[in-house]
Amino acid sequence: MAAQQQETPGRKLRLYYRFARLGLHLLEGALLAVLSGAAFVQYKPYQQLVIRWWHRRFCQILNLDIRVHGQVAEGHALWVSNHVSWLDISVLGAHFPVYFLSKAEVAKWPVVGWLARIAGTLFIQRGAGDAGQVTEQLAVHLRAGRNVLFFPEGTTTDGHKLKRFFHKLFSAATVTQLPIQPVLVCYRDQNDALHPHAPFVGDDAFMSHAIEILKGERITVDILVLTPELPGGRDPRTLSRDIEARMALALKELHGLSVAAAREEGAVAEETGGSA
Repeated sequence: MAAQQQETPGRKLRLYYRFARLGLHLLEGALLAVLSGAAFVQYKPYQQLVIRWWHRRFCQILNLDIRVHGQVAEGHALWVSNHVSWLDISVLGAHFPVYFLSKAEVAKWPVVGWLARIAGTLFIQRGAGDAGQVTEQLAVHLRAGRNVLFFPEGTTTDGHKLKRFFHKLFSAATVTQLPIQPVLVCYRDQNDALHPHAPFVGDDAFMSHAIEILKGERITVDILVLTPELPGGRDPRTLSRDIEARMALALKELHGLSVAAAREEGAVAEETGGSA
């Protein structure tokens, strides 16, 4: 469980200010869903622009400074990412034209669940044995030219290392023979160390964790985009293990990547700034 930070008047004022902005932004999301038709008919190409704008504004309100390292290849793919926090959805959704695969519990979250559904999120019941059905849905979306992102760890971590990947959903890549696009996220504090409060793990309650984020200082988020990889003749289990090993190595490199080094290497840096 993430540790609580010391309470100060500044943190309280920051919470009230951001909470008010967030409430307005959620209302904007509902209105845009109706105006864009996403509340009724999903997966229209222009809706992705609206979804990405909404995620970007959400990140600004939470004062997330996002830096993207690497270039996304042309074409569509099955995306995979490590999973640290509920923030991952907006962090990745703000920069990439992807639809997400999420655990079924998220669909029941107040407001957030409804917004996730109208944004085209696919939901899976963990442990329900419906991976085959979800794989078929993923394949349909991929063949229709949509990027779908899922978190193969199946749960969140503290961001230090990867958990073992679940291999079944990699079947969507093997049956469509579309590439896997790996990405990694890393949350940093003001000292450029791994952020102690951003991870949403263990017994953390969503509301209390969200309040801590709203109260907190600016969080820097690094996104590392790896080169895509075709499945070839590999079965889902082998493909999963190969991608996992590659991402684990890249995560170690990302942890050691400083701001200066990233810029010197010519990384693509995109900032999503906000006021405290």
